[in-house]
Amino acid sequence: MKHSLESKKVLLVAPQFFGYEEEIRTEIERRGAQVDFLLDRPFTSPFLKAITRWRRQWVMASADNYYLKHTNLDAGYDYVFVINGQTLSTQVLELWRRKFGHAKFFLYMWDSFGNRRDVISNLRFFDHAFTFDRSDALSYGIHFRPLFFSKGFEAPADSLPQWDISFIGTAHTDRYAIVSKVAAGLGEDIQSYWYLFLQAQWVYWLYRAINPGFSTAKRMDFRFAPLTKPDVQRVFFASYAVLDIEHPQQTGLTMRTLETLGARKKLVTTNASVREYDFYSPHNICVIDRDDPIIPAAFLRTPYVDVDPAIYQRYRLEGWLDEILGSELV
Repeated sequence: MKHSLESKKVLLVAPQFFGYEEEIRTEIERRGAQVDFLLDRPFTSPFLKAITRWRRQWVMASADNYYLKHTNLDAGYDYVFVINGQTLSTQVLELWRRKFGHAKFFLYMWDSFGNRRDVISNLRFFDHAFTFDRSDALSYGIHFRPLFFSKGFEAPADSLPQWDISFIGTAHTDRYAIVSKVAAGLGEDIQSYWYLFLQAQWVYWLYRAINPGFSTAKRMDFRFAPLTKPDVQRVFFASYAVLDIEHPQQTGLTMRTLETLGARKKLVTTNASVREYDFYSPHNICVIDRDDPIIPAAFLRTPYVDVDPAIYQRYRLEGWLDEILGSELV
């Protein structure tokens, strides 16, 4: 059931991530709300994004200026909905709580606190906090809620596979090494598609110097322009199975896992915690070892088994928003 937001004012703060921030905004507006949008991590260059992750304090003065300049302090918001909030300082949140005294504050983490430790101290500003990471939910006493897929990943009925398996993702940590091992273990008759993205060529040279998993990497193995979401969707629809490799410090499911569910495609993943979710089926999901990633040949030859419609609905964007905002919006 969709919760009405008729005539409500919402301040949405979210990172730019393959247009998901616009889809969330559109869905909130579809429910009748007026939405003002601010960027979480208001920087566009790969260098500043990297600095935000590794030396957050270096960019916080600039971030504070952005929020102070672009926040409508007279808006009288009913809801403040923050996704990640990695560049929201204590000072800005204190100001918002004073100015928007009757507003309900929501936080959703789609990254682990292990990667965003500075956000932990800000939990006290939120009336309702959610995370995609089950272990973080238990550790910090907040709500557990997995991610979602958007309508664009709902597979068309006539989609025919061109590749047996595909991978699209940023080549951070050990991803390149795992993809290389998976590719080496596939039979000659298996058709594969790999898109290993790096934000810039200097990132490749940096990883060559500091990441042991890049010791044999060649520059031609990587792409330096991100795919658009429609391009990603086309690859999904043309794939029989999708490879997913979560960050080593993460136990929550990636967005890629839920997109695969939406597209009704088979999933090969290094994330063993997927077995704990209600949509898990060994017919559809193959868990592989990070160090020895072997895909049984039969897995890429047996058919996908559809999940229960109620479970499928829960992981759509609409179901995600219902569950997060449902405790307040009636």
